[in-house]
Amino acid sequence: MKTRNFKIAGSILSADLLNLEKDVQQALDEGVDIIHFDVMDYHYVPNMTFGPVFLQAMRKKFKDAIFDVHLMVSPCSENIVDDYIKAGANWISFHPEACVHTERMLSHIQDSGVKAGLALNPSTPPQMLRYLWDKLDFVLVMTVNPGFGGQKTIPATLTKVYDVKAMAKADGKDILIEVDGGVKASNIREIALSGADVFVVGSAFFGAADKKEALKSLHDALEA
Repeated sequence: MKTRNFKIAGSILSADLLNLEKDVQQALDEGVDIIHFDVMDYHYVPNMTFGPVFLQAMRKKFKDAIFDVHLMVSPCSENIVDDYIKAGANWISFHPEACVHTERMLSHIQDSGVKAGLALNPSTPPQMLRYLWDKLDFVLVMTVNPGFGGQKTIPATLTKVYDVKAMAKADGKDILIEVDGGVKASNIREIALSGADVFVVGSAFFGAADKKEALKSLHDALEA
């Protein structure tokens, strides 16, 4: 049975890029809730991936899918954000280190009708969130250093997930916490117990020979 209190976001960074339409369709058919786009620019991180034209093409194929765009770009300008909004993003997160006016950018995203999120690197302290709750729809906690898929979760980052959840609760805010980095069936329950609601899964799903069974294993671990 699908766990309804949690959401699985499939990261296409780990999909077969030569058969991406097939992989995304299968992910949606099997019950993946969100399609996650890791946007990298060779500046903020040493890798390059998906531009807005690519996202626009995917939107034409998958009109009803939820597209979650994680911007690992520097500088993160309103022009870049607008390009991804126009291309069909439903959620957009960015890194505060890459943006001059964080509150203004979050407001701009929300005013455009898109869910706004702030992405925190493993070494980024979460205290700034206290001043931004009203501008945030979700917080993306990176449990690996951004830039590449297939990394192992950094154990100390689960403390940050717990801290963000506790901060939000103390301030009377019900905020979604998304976790990205090394999520798999063997640790997803521990991550959920730390306070996460949305789980970005890459190789643990797209790299599996049996994707249906892989997704079932993730949900079974959450339900345990």
